[in-house]
Amino acid sequence: MELPELPEVSVEAIDSVFSMLTDMEVHLDVDPLQFGPKRLNGKVADARRMLTGCEGLFLRVSQWLQKYRAVHRTMEVEFDLSKKHLFANDPEVRSGRNVADRDALATMKLQDQVRLLSKVAQTQFDLEAVLIVIKAKRADLKDAQGRLRDQMKLCQEEIGLGSRWGSKPSPGTVTPDLEAAPNVDKQTLKDLHEMFTGKRHSEPDLAAIVSAVESDPAVESDPAVETEPSGAALPYRDGGHDLYPLKPLSDDAAADAYLSAIAAPAVEEGKGLRSVEDLLEDLDL
Repeated sequence: MELPELPEVSVEAIDSVFSMLTDMEVHLDVDPLQFGPKRLNGKVADARRMLTGCEGLFLRVSQWLQKYRAVHRTMEVEFDLSKKHLFANDPEVRSGRNVADRDALATMKLQDQVRLLSKVAQTQFDLEAVLIVIKAKRADLKDAQGRLRDQMKLCQEEIGLGSRWGSKPSPGTVTPDLEAAPNVDKQTLKDLHEMFTGKRHSEPDLAAIVSAVESDPAVESDPAVETEPSGAALPYRDGGHDLYPLKPLSDDAAADAYLSAIAAPAVEEGKGLRSVEDLLEDLDL
């Protein structure tokens, strides 16, 4: 007798079902209000998803079990008919001295059917055990759904009493370390901004400034201004060339004009830069 077409239920398949049921677990928070409503809503969705998967397993295993039960009953009837046929027509079986001997001889002649019948019965028992575990897991998930509904009601009552939803990160969430951010000097950011935008201010033309100071009537009318050189000429840099003024300045007015001329001009571009991200945003990169 050949085994009818049945879904193969191996030991590995049963172990995989048990592993799936083990992973279907919803952990409830002691104080869900501190994590915010999204975490509680996520747990409700997880419970619903796991319950749907558990229902799918229940239907599948129930269908397998129904097929194996039907085949097992059919095989039992055929085995009983085959044994009675041997009792009535087989000379070797009829030669037995008593009923026990005849039953043993008939069973040995039908040992292939006995093995198939035993295999189907064993698979049927395994499916019944799996179905019991699935029912227990389904009841547990339904209980978790009820407890989540109770937590939602308690959170609403606490909010009604003046509490608020918190924003505490979920356990296991990696938060960025703000202290580890690089500290960039503002002057460095300004220099980088000038270099990338091409707006670096050139050095002032000190020769023209000195000429303007010398031609200033207020300076010429001041008796404190020396008309003769009183020292060596001071070198200035302009575009990589040394410039020497015709007359060194020694009075206070000329010195102030000189210092104001060589003072670094205020850089308006990039003055609000605080980080590398601000620099990139200002440069439209």
